[in-house]
Amino acid sequence: MLKILASWKKLLSRNPLAGQENLGRLERALKRRGLYLALLVLLFGGSYYLVTNDAVFKKPAVQTFTLAGQPAAPQGAPAPREPLAGSTTVPPELKEQTGAHAAPATASPSLALPVAGKIGKGYGFTYAPAFGDYRFHPGIDLEAPAGSEVKAAAAGVVKQVEHSNAWRYRLSIDLGNGYQLVYAHLSSIKVAKGDKVQAGTVLGELGDPGTAEAGTSAHLHLELLKNGKAIDPVSALQ
Repeated sequence: MLKILASWKKLLSRNPLAGQENLGRLERALKRRGLYLALLVLLFGGSYYLVTNDAVFKKPAVQTFTLAGQPAAPQGAPAPREPLAGSTTVPPELKEQTGAHAAPATASPSLALPVAGKIGKGYGFTYAPAFGDYRFHPGIDLEAPAGSEVKAAAAGVVKQVEHSNAWRYRLSIDLGNGYQLVYAHLSSIKVAKGDKVQAGTVLGELGDPGTAEAGTSAHLHLELLKNGKAIDPVSALQ
């Protein structure tokens, strides 16, 4: 800045009138710039004070005032207008109870053997002689002579009775809790839709396999369904 003023003084010595006019303009410009710088310094200083002063930010947003003669309210969290709910408000029958209870697990039904025989074909992918290929077998085959009595493996309600060349007589019995048992390849039946049966109730007689499992010896095809999906019944058999 001093160099600028010195250069302007040299010009003033050469041309006094023009130099004085230009020097005046320069001095006014420097004064305005100095004022701006001062304002910026004040603004920055004030902002820095507000940011670094904890007392400013810790000051509550809402202040309470009391009338003359009344005690001042204590600082801190306001007291609730009503007592907090606690053990005294809980009904006696609900005391000592937790707020959430786990849903009881749905146990797999216990199944008795519906016919006296051994398991010939198991659950899963096996060879199907009727089709000459490997495919999924949704149940188990209990081998027994044709004419053997087929008994209910568990208590339930007969939900469906149908007859076809593929499965002969085919019964569906609802066991409850989402479980169903399906019996197939019966030559005759002794129950009807809607009948309630107990474990050991005679459902009918075993016949020769239908076309769905042709090429195999006489057997009872047994399926266990859970919510409509076939599962392996072996683990439920006693």
